[in-house]
Amino acid sequence: MRRNYQNIPRYVPHAASGYALNQNESQYPLPERLERAIRDVSLEALSRYPVEELLALKASYADYAGVEPTQLMVGSGSDELLAILSQAILDTEDRVVAPAPDFSMYGIYTQIARGHFTQPDELGLRYETLIEVIRTTDPKLVLISNPNNPTGKMWTLDELSDIATRVPYLVVDEAYIDFTMKDSFVSRLSEYPNVIILRTLSKAFGLANLRIGFMIASEEIIEQIDRFRSPFNVSGLSAAVANVVLRDETYIQESIQFHTAQREKLTELLRPIGEILPSRANFIYVKTDDSEGWASRFLDKGVHVRAFPDGLRVSAGTDEAYALIQQTIEEVNSVENS
Repeated sequence: MRRNYQNIPRYVPHAASGYALNQNESQYPLPERLERAIRDVSLEALSRYPVEELLALKASYADYAGVEPTQLMVGSGSDELLAILSQAILDTEDRVVAPAPDFSMYGIYTQIARGHFTQPDELGLRYETLIEVIRTTDPKLVLISNPNNPTGKMWTLDELSDIATRVPYLVVDEAYIDFTMKDSFVSRLSEYPNVIILRTLSKAFGLANLRIGFMIASEEIIEQIDRFRSPFNVSGLSAAVANVVLRDETYIQESIQFHTAQREKLTELLRPIGEILPSRANFIYVKTDDSEGWASRFLDKGVHVRAFPDGLRVSAGTDEAYALIQQTIEEVNSVENS
């Protein structure tokens, strides 16, 4: 094994019983019309490598995203694309910067690619703080999720544009942008050819099990990074199912409306716990000094949430899960007031 491989965290998934509001998965049930259409997907091509399915998927997603198919790369989730671009862009000891907090895999994929990862020590989501870290570290690559995971913070297009002028490469991870498409950096991509956008079908589209992600960039960058991609890295069956969903004209708006309404309910529900940070994604972040305690109490009721040092990230869920959250909060308040 290579030196210091033990320092790379190992991700071991665990099945969650009850209500999983800790992974930002879609809680919107797939409509019956789509279930019927998916059941009609042909299985004749299972013995062949996926070519036509991926071409069709790229065409459908390019139409949705407002770009050309030649500006797209498809991956096994945006995680794989993050790993591929890290390998493609970074040489040994190249520096990478991200805000703090942000998606934990940024540091891991940087380490795998033998780069050096830096985040601000404090006030890590302030624009001025990030600019100062960029100035002092001179990174080759900056990684930013927008909306931010885990807090839901939105970086403005002007802030991202300015950052793009300061570094060789900027990756804008738009895993949750479907909930607020007007904020997508796609509208400025032609002005900043060093920007790479990541997207996924795991969140608003509710297709996490299919593992489908997209890289959007200039045709030149796609051609360069595509050399690092494994052949046929995405299942043709996954691509075919995803294409059925993408061709449905109303599904994504139904999903967004559902999650927006459920997020608003959740915001009111969690106000007794602490300050609710603004969010346009399918989750909210509530600040509390007792994050581990609240996470444990909710888990006792079968509701999984994600605890961070200064708060909780909770996915927009179902009314059934919310009833258990409300019951937990009322029980705690009853004890404290007795």
